[in-house]
Amino acid sequence: MPNLPPKKLRNGTLMGTISQFFQPPLYWQQFEELAVGMLREVYDVPSAQSYGRPGQAQHGVDVYGKSRHGMIGIQCKRLSDLDERGNPYPGGPIDRSFLQTAAREALSFKPDLDIWILATTARRDTRVQGFVDDLNREWEVNRLARRAVVWSWDECISYLNSFPELQRWYYRDVIQIRGADDLDEVILRTIAMAFERPAFEVPLHCETPDEFFQALKDTQQALRTGELVDRESRHVIRKAVGGYREVQNKELRDRLGGLNVQLRQLRSRLEQGLKDGTIRRVNNFLDFVDPSLARSLEDVRDKCRRDLNELLQEANIATI
Repeated sequence: MPNLPPKKLRNGTLMGTISQFFQPPLYWQQFEELAVGMLREVYDVPSAQSYGRPGQAQHGVDVYGKSRHGMIGIQCKRLSDLDERGNPYPGGPIDRSFLQTAAREALSFKPDLDIWILATTARRDTRVQGFVDDLNREWEVNRLARRAVVWSWDECISYLNSFPELQRWYYRDVIQIRGADDLDEVILRTIAMAFERPAFEVPLHCETPDEFFQALKDTQQALRTGELVDRESRHVIRKAVGGYREVQNKELRDRLGGLNVQLRQLRSRLEQGLKDGTIRRVNNFLDFVDPSLARSLEDVRDKCRRDLNELLQEANIATI
């Protein structure tokens, strides 16, 4: 059985390259809603719907529908684990045992599936694709007329970028961004996450130069573009709809712009200090020839936190 393609776009072309990152849904139910929307749009299945409810035996299927390619079933996998800030991780690992167990359960789904899709908020992984290829070869040997497919979050992003109606529906009905105020809040929350790093808490003389400058760079990037990367993996873990310049509230936008200026000044003064020798690298830590310079820079850094916390309080968002 061939690997059946999804529906083409209205101009007849297939999906293009990823042009915008989308934050995975925070909750499992939202991810299942997105899977329904993708099945409706990507495979042209108007009848796509959720199957059963949490707690019921679902036979390896959370979403299903009949397409021109036959019956399609989707199982959604999303971890509920939380990181140190209480936020859900973008996704979790899929091992061979999980895939085989889920696929075995899907064999009991009635009517028989022609395509079984494992949809996950984890990023694309060649190892997982190898598991899927092995599973398809096993089904072929056993003369099972079905095909397994994996939709990683990268595939979900591609579909969201390729189908404008799906993208609008995702923001409006799944993530529930209904207006300018909601968009402003998403951007502000992303910026707040960027500031929740040791670089904005520990004394400067306890900082390693490379890590500190990277933290400043990442925070500035989140502020200017809305894109936040993980400190260790360097993967994008959150993407707001643009940076502070996309904020609709002018007062909020201007104040965030001022915050961006402060960060730029802090970074410039540190770089200048390393150049002129007033700041040195000693045993991979920052050493200040003049202690008053360290206090001055810490004052600028602390002011950034205070100014941001004022904005968060006014927006009824937890401070950092």
